[in-house]
Amino acid sequence: MKYIKIVVLGFVVILFVGCGGIGTDYKSYKNQISQSKKIEIYANYLIAKDLEVEKPEFPSKPPKPEMPTTKNLVKGKYEKINSFELRVAQEREKRVKIIKKLEKSYAKKVRDYNDEVKKLTDAYNNALATKRKNLKNIKINAFIKAYTTAYGKPYLDKTLKYDAESEIFYTKVLASKGGFEEDIAINVPIDRAEDFEKNVADVKVKIIFDEDNGRIVLKKIALKEANRNYIAKLSNTNFKSQEIRVAVNEGNLNLASTPLLSTSLDISESDYKIGAINYSTDPEIAALQKRKYLLERKNKKREYSQAKKEQLRQQKEALESQIALLQHSNGGTDDIAKLLKKAKSAKIDKHKWLFVVAIENYEYTDPVAYSANSAKNFVKVMQKRLGISAKNSRVLINAEATSGKIRHNLKDILSHVKKDDTIYFYYSGHGIPVPSQHNAPYLLAQDMSPEYVSDDARFKLQNIYKALSNSKAKKVVAFMDSCFSGGTDNQALIKGVAATRMVPKEIHFNEKKMVVISAGSGVQYSNKYDEKSNRLFSYYLMKGLIKNNSNVSRLYDYVKSNVAEKSYEMGSSYEQVPVYAGNIKMKL
Repeated sequence: MKYIKIVVLGFVVILFVGCGGIGTDYKSYKNQISQSKKIEIYANYLIAKDLEVEKPEFPSKPPKPEMPTTKNLVKGKYEKINSFELRVAQEREKRVKIIKKLEKSYAKKVRDYNDEVKKLTDAYNNALATKRKNLKNIKINAFIKAYTTAYGKPYLDKTLKYDAESEIFYTKVLASKGGFEEDIAINVPIDRAEDFEKNVADVKVKIIFDEDNGRIVLKKIALKEANRNYIAKLSNTNFKSQEIRVAVNEGNLNLASTPLLSTSLDISESDYKIGAINYSTDPEIAALQKRKYLLERKNKKREYSQAKKEQLRQQKEALESQIALLQHSNGGTDDIAKLLKKAKSAKIDKHKWLFVVAIENYEYTDPVAYSANSAKNFVKVMQKRLGISAKNSRVLINAEATSGKIRHNLKDILSHVKKDDTIYFYYSGHGIPVPSQHNAPYLLAQDMSPEYVSDDARFKLQNIYKALSNSKAKKVVAFMDSCFSGGTDNQALIKGVAATRMVPKEIHFNEKKMVVISAGSGVQYSNKYDEKSNRLFSYYLMKGLIKNNSNVSRLYDYVKSNVAEKSYEMGSSYEQVPVYAGNIKMKL
């Protein structure tokens, strides 16, 4: 981009002299550069100028406070030892108070400095994002200005030809500085034709441009005669200007890393540690990093109870796990969208309802890789293949899948379900067996902690299934991409179960009107499928639905065989065999 700026600056004078009609130097250049090239160069120059955002001027870093001067105390000739030790103790206490005061003052300066740096950085990035978002208009406006500078004001040629049969005027659009000429056709009703021709000198002409695949093209020519508006059509091939290219990736905030200075002022005068506020360019990772930073600041500012400190520690660890997962796991090729595109769309059925809950990023525990992606794909598959409308769908993913929102939306959808309706329930996330309740399984909402999941009995799987099977619906089909053995992706969730897998308590529901297909049997963990950037069970569930499995039995057979085979390839500890309970003979 630096090279382009140099080139632009080299030709700006030529363009203004050549297009402005002043000076004599233009004669020596007019044969060396075309008018269209001048427009291209000047437009690029204007675009680059408009995209510029002034980089912030950061405040000076708070200086490291100097330690108070060390006093060397000597026992007086006529001073008792007890008196000397008391004097030493008093001096030590005085020195500690001075140091604590320095530490407090320095900590405040550091916080103020970091807040100001964050404020300036955010303002710069927001301004840059706004510019880029408005890039299309910036390019078009720059081109119009360059065009006007080069050619001047557009006007209609006074020589008009009128075809009374088609009621069309044929003429040209010219420009006051010359060099511009477009043949146009104007639809003017026959009863207005004579007045239009008489007033042709007063007709106002506006050339409107647009962007098309990186090129600026003439979109239309608008005319205004008296109080009437007309749109002129190009009577020949559409005009297209020279292609304008602009590198919009410049303007990144390439500044020295912003220091996050330690607020520790040790009596030992050890060096201060310097870190950095370094949010990722990936928006999802950046959001998690920001939450972690604010959580750390919150923890430092106040004195909390031990229970609250433990809760904040769990939040921090969960955020760190999610950040690490996003940073180090790129996943493979997700081909669900490609497969679904070729599949036939089902007719919308107002009697079908879809309820989806999926949590990839938890507040108090480890993430469930690809859960959000699988859920988004699943919704599209179900809506297209089974004809479920968006109106009849309730989709709660990640931050939307809080305990409160799950309760509200489940209650809401069940209140709308009528006789002869079908409910499709999908859950992807952690399943928690509660040891104190004989390993009764619970669903884990996004804002719940595994240790306290049993505090809300409404998330007990037995009660979820009961609410579904006791509804007015004629059929309920549930897909559970979760294990209830205390872990997922071959990792334990509950303290003390690392070496063993918990067997969840059996649950009951109306097996005549409901069927449940689960990701695996009681002691198995559910697996991610890195090769496809999806959950293993959900991936083959969606493929099965796309392949037009019209009934639950055929769908289950397909999912079971494929998941079992793929998990076997992963290794013995990853064994996963989907299971079902309820009426397997149901139609989808």
